[in-house]
Amino acid sequence: MNRFLIVLITIMLLVGGIFYWQSKQSSTPPDMKHQVLSEDLYPLYNGTSWNASGDESFAIGNTTFSGASIKSATIADTMDPGSIFTPFESYYDQKLKALGWQTTNDLAAGGHVGGQTGYRKNASIILTRFQIVYHSVPDNAPSECPCDVTLSLFSSEN
Repeated sequence: MNRFLIVLITIMLLVGGIFYWQSKQSSTPPDMKHQVLSEDLYPLYNGTSWNASGDESFAIGNTTFSGASIKSATIADTMDPGSIFTPFESYYDQKLKALGWQTTNDLAAGGHVGGQTGYRKNASIILTRFQIVYHSVPDNAPSECPCDVTLSLFSSEN
């Protein structure tokens, strides 16, 4: 009889622990739940392989954006970074505009180490981004390739 009582108490504790854990999971605040990339980004650009998506928050000016982002695997040792990011940008520019997204200059940025293009549709935004890491950065001359390029996407429903 003692053995039966011990098994019964163990099962009751296990079931109670599961119910407690589930109640804590469902009470997670909405802003802490995992963000999902906009379905308009799929299928992802196939010129590279992609890592897992994750949450991201950052500020542009006085506005903080929270959403989902995904980065490509680094494309290493290229001599022509434009040959990597230009088709990527073109793919998403055509795709997103066909789905009703409009480019917006207030989310655009660019320079010799990367850039981003911003798109808006209603209250949502999408950013297509690229980053360049040069292997050689001389003090008194322009950066030189070979370089590594990473592509990324961000979406938010602010």
